[in-house]
Amino acid sequence: MYINLRKLYFQLAIWSFIAVPAFTMTFVFIGTMVEYGTADTVPLFILWTGITVALLANYLKTLGYVGRLGSMDRVFRADPDGSVPAQEVADYLHITQDKLMRLISYGEKKKILINLVYDAQGGRFILTDRYIPADPIKDRPFVGMDCPGCGASLKIRAATTGICPYCDRQVTAPNIVVGR
Repeated sequence: MYINLRKLYFQLAIWSFIAVPAFTMTFVFIGTMVEYGTADTVPLFILWTGITVALLANYLKTLGYVGRLGSMDRVFRADPDGSVPAQEVADYLHITQDKLMRLISYGEKKKILINLVYDAQGGRFILTDRYIPADPIKDRPFVGMDCPGCGASLKIRAATTGICPYCDRQVTAPNIVVGR
């Protein structure tokens, strides 16, 4: 799981408890103004409408972020290696890189994104619970050499140290460069 659902739903609930009643009250206010309104209530109506429009705009923006963050979670869970290119996420969400950066910023600011790190330099998301960086030791070739203690034939990775299984002596293989 790469989305903190508790925080995500909490954000949605806060905006729902604020924006939905404000929107409903606007209709009540319009009905009251039509029925009993006078010229001096017009500025109050304009102020209330402005506040309601601002609340609704933020509510819709939050709904958009919530939906996109949920979609991002599906992309992250489907990834096998723990490294997801940002362009892949942007293409899946049908948004630009700029909008993706705003979405990431929102998710980090609200502490909704978890178990992942955005690598801006590499342009990718690193899923901390699945990502295994390349091991430089495993990429080194084996070196065939004799144990200096007992003369046994050994295979040790280049520039590493091992223990001879016959005499328990510590053996260090040279760092070789294979010419072409």
